[in-house]
Amino acid sequence: MRSAVFAAFVFCALTIAPTGSSEILVIFPTTAQSHYRVVRPLIHRLLDRGHKILAITNFPDAVERANLSQIDIAGLKPHSKFKTSNNGIMKSITRVIGNANTYATILSHPTVAKLLQSGRKFDLVLAEFFTSTPIFAPIATVVDAPIVGFCPMITFPWINDVMGMDTTMSYMPNILSDSSDRMSFFQRISNIVKTAIIYIAFNWIYTPIIRQINNHHYGIQTESAIKSMANLSMIMTNNYHSMFLPFPQLPGIVEVGGIHVVDEKPIPQDLNDFINNADRGVILFSLGTVVSEESLSADKLYNILDAFSKVKQRVIMKFDSEKYKIQLPVNVKMVKWFPQRDLLAHPKVLLFISHAGMMSVIETIHCGKPMVAIPIFGDQMFNTNLLVGKQVAVAIEYKHLDSDHLFNAINEALAEKYTINMKKLQQLYNDRPQSPLETAVYWTEYVIRNKNKSKELLKSQKVHLNLYQSNLIDIFAAFLLPLIVVIYFIQWKMKHILYNGQ
Repeated sequence: MRSAVFAAFVFCALTIAPTGSSEILVIFPTTAQSHYRVVRPLIHRLLDRGHKILAITNFPDAVERANLSQIDIAGLKPHSKFKTSNNGIMKSITRVIGNANTYATILSHPTVAKLLQSGRKFDLVLAEFFTSTPIFAPIATVVDAPIVGFCPMITFPWINDVMGMDTTMSYMPNILSDSSDRMSFFQRISNIVKTAIIYIAFNWIYTPIIRQINNHHYGIQTESAIKSMANLSMIMTNNYHSMFLPFPQLPGIVEVGGIHVVDEKPIPQDLNDFINNADRGVILFSLGTVVSEESLSADKLYNILDAFSKVKQRVIMKFDSEKYKIQLPVNVKMVKWFPQRDLLAHPKVLLFISHAGMMSVIETIHCGKPMVAIPIFGDQMFNTNLLVGKQVAVAIEYKHLDSDHLFNAINEALAEKYTINMKKLQQLYNDRPQSPLETAVYWTEYVIRNKNKSKELLKSQKVHLNLYQSNLIDIFAAFLLPLIVVIYFIQWKMKHILYNGQ
C-alpha cells in the first residue's frame, strides 16, 4: 500500500514538475471581483512554483511577494452593477460596445503605457477572455509572448471562432440562451437568432471600434475583432463537462471549472452561533456582488422577507439594507457580506437562494447543496436552465418573485430528491484525473515550454480558412460548374437539333 501511495506521489510530482522561472504578464481588467477570483489561485500557484508575475489588475494582492509586481488600475473603469430589470440581449450588446473605450483607457495608464514602450519581453501573457479580450490580446504581440485566455464562464460566443471549432447551433446553446443542449424547434430558432445578433454586433459594430483602439495604442492594423485574438494559444474555461454540458472540444479549450474553490475556513463567530442554534437547518440568500441591491424594489424585498418568515429554517441573508428601514423576521440574520464558500460547506446549511452566477453555482455543486435560482442577467438564465434540467435547482423568474412563489420554491428545493441529485452531481464534479488547479498549471506551463509552437499546436486549421473554404462552398462550386456547363451544352444541342429538324 505504501509503495502504491509513493508511486502516485511521484507520478503527480512529475506531472506538474516546474518549468523553471518564467516571466508572466497577467492582464485581468475586470472590475468584477468574482471574475478575478477565478484566476487568482492560478496566479498564486505559479508564484509558488517560482515564476515571476506582473499583474495588471483592479484587485492587487495585499501580501507582498518577491516575485510579484502589480499595476493597480482600480478606478480607471468604474465597477458597474447590474439592475434587476432591462437586461436583455440588446442591453448586453450596448453595454459591451459602450465599455470598449473605457477599457482602452487602461492602455493609457502611465505605467501600462511605459511597459508597452519599454521593449520588455515576457514568456507568457495570461489574459481574461471576455468582452475586453480584443483590446488586450495584441499586448502579447508587443511583448513577444504566447497568450492564454481565461474565461470565467462555461463558454463565450466567440471562443469557437478563435480556436477554429464549428458551432453547431442545433445542440450548442448560446450563453445568452435560456435552453440546454436539448432544444425544441422554437428554442433552436431562438438560439440561431440570438447567435446571429451577437455575431452581427461583434463583427460589424464592435470591430470598427476595436480597429481604432488597436491602431491608436499598438500601431496594429486589425482585420476584425476575432482576428485581434488570433494570437491566443489556448483558452481555459470555467466549465467541466460532467457538471454542465459535454461539447466536442479542441485541445486548446481546457476545462478548469471549480479552480476558484479553495479549502473552507472557520466561520465568523456570530454566524457560527446563529447556525449552531438552528435546529431545523439554515438557508443562505445572496444575489452576488454584481447585482445592484439598490435596484431591488421595496415590495420585492418585503415579499422575500415575508416568505422567509414562514419557513422553519433560519436564514442568513447577504444584503445591504441601508436604503430600507426593515423589520426582520426573528429567523433572519442580514449581513452586508458573508463567506459564501465556507457557509455552504457547513452541514447545517441546507439550501442556497442565489442569482445563479457561475462562481456561486460551482461552489454550490462543490458543497452538494440544492439551489433556488433567481437569474437576473447575462449567463445566469443559461446556468439556471442547466441546473433545473439536472433537477438540482428550482427557478423563479425575477418578475414573478413574490412571497408565495418563493415559499413554494424553497419547500420544493428542500425535497429529498433535489439533495440526492445534487450529491450525484457533486460526485461527477469531483471525479476527474487532476484538480482544476493542477490542470491549469500543467497547461499554462505547457504553453510556456512550447512557446515558439504553441500558437498552432492546440487549434484547428479552420482559423486560417475563410467562410467559403471552411464550408466547402468552393468545392461544391467546382463540382457544380462542370455539371452546369454540361446541362447548358445539352440544352443548346437539343435546341439546335430540334431547330435543324424543322
